[in-house]
Amino acid sequence: MDAEYEELYKWIEEHTITRPKRNINRDFSDAIPLIEILKVHYPKLVEVHNYSPKNSFAQKIINWETLNNKVLKRLKLNLTKKRIDQLAKAEPGAIEKLLLEVKKKVETKDSSNDNYEILYLEGSPSAASRNGTKKVITHAAFEKLQADLVEKSEAVTILKNKVDHLENLLNIKEERIKDLSLQLQTIVNQSSRPESGQGSKFFGFFQSASLIPDPIKNE
Repeated sequence: MDAEYEELYKWIEEHTITRPKRNINRDFSDAIPLIEILKVHYPKLVEVHNYSPKNSFAQKIINWETLNNKVLKRLKLNLTKKRIDQLAKAEPGAIEKLLLEVKKKVETKDSSNDNYEILYLEGSPSAASRNGTKKVITHAAFEKLQADLVEKSEAVTILKNKVDHLENLLNIKEERIKDLSLQLQTIVNQSSRPESGQGSKFFGFFQSASLIPDPIKNE
């Protein structure tokens, strides 16, 4: 294990980390150094602007959860809540264990860069059946395609949520317009009532006047 850790520390030294190295557990507790390492090996997958140095435990948790959801899960290095807490608390051995997993993943990726995998589209005839040759891409290219697909899916989800929000606002405005229209109609109806009442008074006046005897006729 000591030899494995020595190899790990040498591997870390090969990377440019902006933070001065003092204590590996505390140095990595907000995930920033690991993010810088992952950015070297997975530049398309890691967006550094999503993270910033943190001091409080709660803020460190946010960094780790973001890294876990956006990067580590895609690398099949999903962290449990318990492990995230241990990393944010700088518990001894927690970061070394994760770094060993990351190192192994990176080395596996590097060693498979020259390997090829055959890819076919489901539901479509294979390239071999059409022209006698097989369409192949590198494993690295396949991983990139997967990462791009996940990013586009997330973007679609975000846009869908925005559309749903706008539709909800539109429905609220329509209901408000209906309510205001009803209020306006009520005001119009109320304002027209006195006029109709006054007209009936005039009609009653003329009706009662017709009942008064005509003095000329009486004479």
